[in-house]
Amino acid sequence: MKIEVKNQLGRVWAKMVDQSGVAMMTVVIMSAVLLVMGAGMYFVASREGRMSTADNTGGQAFYYAEGGIETTLDMLNYAATESQLTQPRADQSPDGFGYLMDPDPARRQNPANPIVMKIGNETFTVSVDLVDSNGVHCTGCGLNLASANPAPEYLLITAEANSGSGYRKLQQRVRVEGSGYPLSFYINGDIHANGNVALTNQSVFVRGNFYGRDKLTLSGTDLMYGGGAGVFATGSIYAKSNGGSSQIYSTTGSTTSYYNTSNDANDRDSRGPAGNTFSLSDMQSVFSTSGLSSSQLSVLKTQAQASGYYNDNPPSNLTLQQSDIPNHDGDVVVYVDFPSGSPDTNDVKLKFEWPHNPYTTGKALIIVRNGSVSLEGNAIGNLHGIIYCPDGPVTANGSGSGTFIGYVWGKGMTDIGNFNFNMTQDFINDPPFFAWTVVRETAWTEVDR
Repeated sequence: MKIEVKNQLGRVWAKMVDQSGVAMMTVVIMSAVLLVMGAGMYFVASREGRMSTADNTGGQAFYYAEGGIETTLDMLNYAATESQLTQPRADQSPDGFGYLMDPDPARRQNPANPIVMKIGNETFTVSVDLVDSNGVHCTGCGLNLASANPAPEYLLITAEANSGSGYRKLQQRVRVEGSGYPLSFYINGDIHANGNVALTNQSVFVRGNFYGRDKLTLSGTDLMYGGGAGVFATGSIYAKSNGGSSQIYSTTGSTTSYYNTSNDANDRDSRGPAGNTFSLSDMQSVFSTSGLSSSQLSVLKTQAQASGYYNDNPPSNLTLQQSDIPNHDGDVVVYVDFPSGSPDTNDVKLKFEWPHNPYTTGKALIIVRNGSVSLEGNAIGNLHGIIYCPDGPVTANGSGSGTFIGYVWGKGMTDIGNFNFNMTQDFINDPPFFAWTVVRETAWTEVDR
């Protein structure tokens, strides 16, 4: 009996040992399975995390690059000639400057010093290359505003951005073309040249009649539109003598131009209704006569308010001097808007130079609405700039030999001084923003990621 009981206990113990071994093995196996599953889930989660981070940083890099495209388009709206694009610009690189377009044409596909910008700790770079209408890199192409009908220029914008480990590179092709704004003397009315006036390297375009009292001298080449400098009037051209020789430069309607010297009261009158050789349509084939748009004037008004001179309620006789303009180098915008009255009696007398010591660079862009402009005294002699006076006449009252480098848009003009009106190639190389338009040629393209 005792032996039987002992044997049963042994069998029970053995069975328990066998069952615990199975349980142990089961625990080991389940632990291994769970460990493998955990490791797999950790691997998948880590990979998803890395992919999510990459997508996030890549997305941020994409948006930075896209912002770079938009920033460059804004730049091109204010600087689009090759001369302007290759000037150094302040940026956020270690050396503090970069180039929107590399000055070396051979490096424009891989610029040495592009514009660097930062958002927090992230950076993006932008650059521009000259391309043809198919988007292929080219040399010798580019916007040439110095012609009556300038061919379009095509630019390829490249924006590269980094964000953490993310990287994106986008490109956008744009078309830049001349707006047709007259980069020359354009008078929408009659001209009365009553002094010893000299114009060099630019022509005079008159939507009306030209009257010369003593001696008008035009010399050199029309740097903007080509050919010899001359007088082009849709009405008649008169050169009246006051006892001495009267000299006027005129054209026959062909490319050959000449001086006409005589003592006759009417040197030349072949521009009237009978035998007219230069019509309004001829003028409009050279440039637009519609003037600045409301949006362009709005931009100029904003610039004048921010860093120039703005007056929308001036007295009827306003005098502007050097001390009225903020002290700074570079271009300055003067914007005067008369709210009421007649343009003939609302007069702005300009008695300041620009640039002038200590200001050594830039142009003065002078806009007068519902008024007229008078250039007064010798001080105006060193003015580099543009006068836009579409509603009233421009009068040059200089008692000395003032020199004006730039161009004028006026509703009539009178010169009663010994003024010199000049044009230079440097001035044409740096025209105002309203001399061109910028249009997206294609949508942006993602090049690399």
